[in-house]
Amino acid sequence: MWLPAAGDRADDVLGQNGNAISCAGTGEDGEDRGGAPLAYADHGDGTVADVNTGLVWEKLSDDGTVHDKDNLYTWANAFTGHVATLNAMNFAGYHDWRLPNVRELQSIANYQSFNPAVSSAFNNNCAPGCHATTCSCTASSDYWSSTSSVSDPSGAWYVTFSYGRVDAFGRSGGKSSAAFVRAVRGGS
Repeated sequence: MWLPAAGDRADDVLGQNGNAISCAGTGEDGEDRGGAPLAYADHGDGTVADVNTGLVWEKLSDDGTVHDKDNLYTWANAFTGHVATLNAMNFAGYHDWRLPNVRELQSIANYQSFNPAVSSAFNNNCAPGCHATTCSCTASSDYWSSTSSVSDPSGAWYVTFSYGRVDAFGRSGGKSSAAFVRAVRGGS
């Protein structure tokens, strides 16, 4: 499922024959630029704040620590392993880290980018050995949300950051399979 981020715009739509049909002056959705643009502030302590939502996100690294972009977790271990570790170490001075719900997680998808579909605040200077204070890494893969699937409680919603796809049914093994994690604090 593709959902545009605030500020995304399609100036043209494609007609049945594949030719572009301009939306300019029509009042159609393709002409509207509603919502605030994606905007982030790097706190310099391994976190990035979303200035629109107030959510504070964990930056991921490539240094073998708890923040490493290559760490994989089952859904349960995302809570008991990753989030619990951040809270126990009082990461960035806070102990209220949690797994984001699916809407929060999708809010960092940037549909103007791909592989990964995130803004540069979540993917810059990523190189072997970099720390969360000096880089920000995002794998082009699945990231767990805290939101369980209502129709199948053995599954949970996740965002695939190669293109920003949101799904709850494509993971073989459901919550028992391994995916990436990015913690958040603030909000609800």
